Amino acid sequence: MEKFNFDVLTPLLDQQVAVFAPDSETKLTDLTITQVSRGAPHGDEFDAFSVEFKGDKNQHCPQGNYLLKHPGFGEMMLFMSPHAIDSYQVCISRRKND
Repeated sequence: MEKFNFDVLTPLLDQQVAVFAPDSETKLTDLTITQVSRGAPHGDEFDAFSVEFKGDKNQHCPQGNYLLKHPGFGEMMLFMSPHAIDSYQVCISRRKND
């Protein structure tokens, strides 16, 4: 998950991420990164941020794990939640390495 971090994702705003089914190479849709923001727990001990995505309302992805792919961060299996029929969020909160 080293490449899926705030500093890598921030310059990727307005770029598309390919979304794949978690257990196959079936591409489901492309989502556009619309926002990358720091989370409340971010600080000396934790790295916390969220990533907002926008997609096609006709290709809705329910809450669950998905394989996200982009040349900037590679491939990451992440839990994604919908906010609306075409908006999604991934939240990351992890302890920083000492």
